[in-house]
Amino acid sequence: MRVTHNGKVYVIDGEEVVIYGGTLQFFRVPRDVWKDRLEKMKSHGLNTVDTYVAWNWHEPEEGNFDFTGETHPQRDLVGFLELAQELGLYVIIRPGPYICGEWKNGGIPQWLINKHPEILAKGPEGSLPNDIYYPPITYLHPTYLEYVMRWYDRVFPIIKDYLYTNGGPIINITIDDEPSYWETIFQAFLTDYNDIIVKENGVWHQWLRENFSIDQLEDRYKVKISDYVEVEPPKSFSEPLPKIIDWHHFKVWMINEYVKRLYEKIREYVDVPISILDPYLLLAAWRHFYNYVKKNSLDIHLWTEFWYSFYRSFDFKEDRLGHIYYKTGIYRNYIRKLRTPPLSIETQTSLANVIEPDEAELLYGLLPSLGIHNINYYLYVGGENPRGYESHNGVTWDVYSPISLDGKERQHVEPIKWIGEFLKSNKEFVYAPFQAEVAFGTYEPYEPLNLWGYRPENFKETVNLDEYLYGERGLLTLLAMSNVVFDVIDLENATVEEMLNYKQLWVYSLDFMAREVQDKLVEYVERGGNLVIMPMLPYLDENMNEYRRLEEFLGVKVEEKSARDNFRLIPFVSIDAEGIDRMITRNVAREVRGGTPIAWANGKPVAALVRKGKGSAIILGFRLQYFSSYHDMHRKFVDKLLKLQGVERRFEVTDRDMIVIPRGNYLALINPRGHRVFGKIKYRGIEMPKLLEGIEMKTRGVLFLPVGVRYGRFEVVYSTATVVGSDGDSISFRNHLSNKSEVALRGVNSVEIKGGRIIEEKIDGDTRIIAVEHGDKEFTLLLR
Repeated sequence: MRVTHNGKVYVIDGEEVVIYGGTLQFFRVPRDVWKDRLEKMKSHGLNTVDTYVAWNWHEPEEGNFDFTGETHPQRDLVGFLELAQELGLYVIIRPGPYICGEWKNGGIPQWLINKHPEILAKGPEGSLPNDIYYPPITYLHPTYLEYVMRWYDRVFPIIKDYLYTNGGPIINITIDDEPSYWETIFQAFLTDYNDIIVKENGVWHQWLRENFSIDQLEDRYKVKISDYVEVEPPKSFSEPLPKIIDWHHFKVWMINEYVKRLYEKIREYVDVPISILDPYLLLAAWRHFYNYVKKNSLDIHLWTEFWYSFYRSFDFKEDRLGHIYYKTGIYRNYIRKLRTPPLSIETQTSLANVIEPDEAELLYGLLPSLGIHNINYYLYVGGENPRGYESHNGVTWDVYSPISLDGKERQHVEPIKWIGEFLKSNKEFVYAPFQAEVAFGTYEPYEPLNLWGYRPENFKETVNLDEYLYGERGLLTLLAMSNVVFDVIDLENATVEEMLNYKQLWVYSLDFMAREVQDKLVEYVERGGNLVIMPMLPYLDENMNEYRRLEEFLGVKVEEKSARDNFRLIPFVSIDAEGIDRMITRNVAREVRGGTPIAWANGKPVAALVRKGKGSAIILGFRLQYFSSYHDMHRKFVDKLLKLQGVERRFEVTDRDMIVIPRGNYLALINPRGHRVFGKIKYRGIEMPKLLEGIEMKTRGVLFLPVGVRYGRFEVVYSTATVVGSDGDSISFRNHLSNKSEVALRGVNSVEIKGGRIIEEKIDGDTRIIAVEHGDKEFTLLLR
């Protein structure tokens, strides 16, 4: 009885298992309907149930524990685990100590807070309000850790009894939940000034000693220092920027230390994989988690989540693509390095007024397309909050879950079902490589500045990266909607060799960038890489000392013109390039002097191409963004930049609103905008379709097209419909976006059809091509 993994999927008793699950919080669902809800989940194609174990629910008073339902039937953790096992479901269990979960105190017992208020995190002026819904805890406070270990010593003997390796259903344990001082890490100075941290020779001073010499601190903070204890934590933006960033990184490190303590305790009890969801609730900062677990040899699986709406309609359309490409790109990067299976443990299926099936399908289909094929949907089953544990929605905790509080099924169950069928029927897809010619390079210190909205007075560039980079009209959405399949790499961790795996590297620069990073970008270009950098060149290093290595190497000067921050004072600027007339940009456009001009504003060059060494660099003095328009100038300009640097896509598509993501022997074909798209695709020398005039996608949705995939003894050379099942002499297809599909087959003598009719057929060498008209969403080919 073993649970291991191969870096892509979990291997359970030697069988490769794609995790396809949903969250049912047993403490919110009446005990007498647990079985009904779990059976419905199985009927939707799910093989796993995920649940929290809330500390304050099972220890409502200090020392009084209930795991069998003696005081309340919904405290019967043991009964729930036994029922899941009886129904053949795997279990992912999350015993906190903090669970968030839209649950009182995030699971931390109120009696513990009342008895030991010293465990609460503090602000720079002292205690925070004690009536907030998720009181942030000082993770490394010894009193808190003492009580956490007591909790673990009570709950983990039960968990151990029900581990898969001991004959039970539990295949994974998740540590805490999104440790981030409950999102106060998002604000520079909200936490944590607890006494154990800021006292003389406390945790803060110990961290400084371990990470910096006195000389380094003097250079970073621009003050004379004789001893570490002289360095107080920053409390306002009047402090030097490197010190404020160090304070942010220190809090990230404390979370890492906390996670390590929990991991070591859990390992005393379990021999199944241990995971964590989104440490810090940041993205670029994952580099710190990766570096920490590698340094300390912690075998922790990094899991992620996707949320795009809270208490409103789901609203997942094309303008969300930039963020999802970015987050999955960062995630792929670290999963590859950690060599653990990718999994989205909280894929949003609730907390929205309504979730439309087509928008749900767009999100749920993008995840496997972009490399996350293990999926858990949250919150899958609606429930109620027991009295005293009320949440954001009062008594009800069913905010459009796929299975409602009364057991009814909602409309977004449909895409969940068929995407699960696809993953089950196409195990080869899991191993299909994600192939990107282009990378976006992220520089982590920019992330907190954007988060805080803090721009030092001397900075010439705005830190509003949400609009210009990550957001709905940001650069990354433009790249995604331009059919540029891109990876994301960390410029601090990546080697030049890793950078050179990509033909083109895009970088967004603020005023400062570490010397080492600037030097790497220079070497990248020298050795044959193609850099695109905007909207300026860095002129400061990580210590805010002048450093212009990149500028000097390229021989280009970008005008030192200050960007504007006030939304109402930001102009729109028209940019011209060869074949492109009046491409609109926002904020200032800086003159670029040097190199070969490639774009102009008001008669001045604002972009240039420079060829250096074996490579090249394109310097843009403006912010390239996504603006959808009839003339489509922005996507044309992206095409121009690709062509200037000799970058070719792996595919061709005649309708550019068809977004294509190549995955080895598969193509994910996506219609994110919702209007009808119609076109042909060329991939690996195959143009498809051949009999039909084109592939039609009448509305928003996703198709997974096989290209040279074997199903039993037959090969699907290509198909314009998704394969959702195969059994001996039959292959089942789904195309809900059109009533016509085309399939090319090898090894077939004759074809019959169920659920449609063949409208045209052609033999091309050893390949039989058929065009099918199908009234319903699915049809089956019977092959001989």
